[in-house]
Amino acid sequence: MEFLITGLVIFLGIHSVRLVGLRGPMIAMLGGGPYAIVYSLVSAVGLALIVYGHILAHPSEAIWAPPEWTRTLALFAIPVAIILVIAAYLPGHIRSFVRHPVTLGIFLWAGVHLLANGNIASMVLFGSFAVWAFLTLISAYARGGSFESAGHWWADIASIAIGLGLAGAVAWFHMDLFGVAVIEFASEPTAPGI
Repeated sequence: MEFLITGLVIFLGIHSVRLVGLRGPMIAMLGGGPYAIVYSLVSAVGLALIVYGHILAHPSEAIWAPPEWTRTLALFAIPVAIILVIAAYLPGHIRSFVRHPVTLGIFLWAGVHLLANGNIASMVLFGSFAVWAFLTLISAYARGGSFESAGHWWADIASIAIGLGLAGAVAWFHMDLFGVAVIEFASEPTAPGI
């Protein structure tokens, strides 16, 4: 659990520099290019520790048994979360309307995973991301701002198509990547004697 917590502190810490007002001073001190390099390296180290720490901590002690509806909710909410993240990089109406689609997508992703997982390691992982995203959203919406363009429909269609494609791929490979099947299929009956 130590690696997981350390990774979360590093990853969410570097992603909170704007939240605590340090982004401007850090860019002024380091310069734009070096700041981006340091930001990326620290993020990568934090993410690696999170993944490694979660693998080491899994399976961890169960706190509660999530009801089946939480998995169904996640099945429908995760594609929306992925669409939101994709929409941040395309000039569509989704991005213009939401204004902070990546953070909202992370909040949705973390929130439904938090509901659908009852073990300690998952609660630490997804709970941390959910709290960080919630605080970041409050700060971001309080700062205000908007995009110059209202958006383009082609970008919304592309965001949805790419997001659904990625969601399908993640669902298909979820067992291989994370050790948990998104949808559990009943095994086919075998003929006697085979």
